[in-house]
Amino acid sequence: MAGAHESGTKARLLQAGRKVFAEHGLENATVRDICTQAGANVAAVNYHFGGKERLYIAVLQDYIEREHERHPHDAGVTPDSDPKDRLRVYLHSFLLQTLGDGTPESERLGKLLMQEFIEPSQFFGEIFEKHCRPTQNLLIDIVRQMIPEASETVIYRCASSIIGQCVLFDMAKEAISRMNPELVLQAGNIEHIVDFILDFSLGGIDKIRHRHPQH
Repeated sequence: MAGAHESGTKARLLQAGRKVFAEHGLENATVRDICTQAGANVAAVNYHFGGKERLYIAVLQDYIEREHERHPHDAGVTPDSDPKDRLRVYLHSFLLQTLGDGTPESERLGKLLMQEFIEPSQFFGEIFEKHCRPTQNLLIDIVRQMIPEASETVIYRCASSIIGQCVLFDMAKEAISRMNPELVLQAGNIEHIVDFILDFSLGGIDKIRHRHPQH
């Protein structure tokens, strides 16, 4: 019974952490607010997670895992599939994960995750190695399949450029809405944005391919 109670408390803390961190961010969120919403003792966060920062990382990891489960980067394709099809699936899932489930809470958690890429907290390395590194490696494998003759540096640059285009539609959403509201990433235009990023990326990769003819 004690184990079940502890498990329930931990789950409530995680759910409360989602709400409080989404609303206030890491710096302004308080352990007291989280524990109040979870109906737990103020010492529970430290007991179950090792502190506020560790709970914050657990919340972001939970967010990533949920989105990966909803929109996997390799849905319907295999390593032997056409790399263009693999890249399209990758882009589609990436942008769907960026949109989240459409709730304000999910959108704010997504922004917090992106902020970790720009200004990482001390525990961000855990998130990157567990969740981001495999995603990065998958994209690198797709690009390498397209231009196997290119150097690793070129392949990594291509992969980074592709990710950069995807991240732009999330991080620069406010600026994009001011320049051209039709370009703002939303469920209704995601297919058009995917197609554009795909065509733009394939065009660049094709030009690089011609610079590195196979021998």
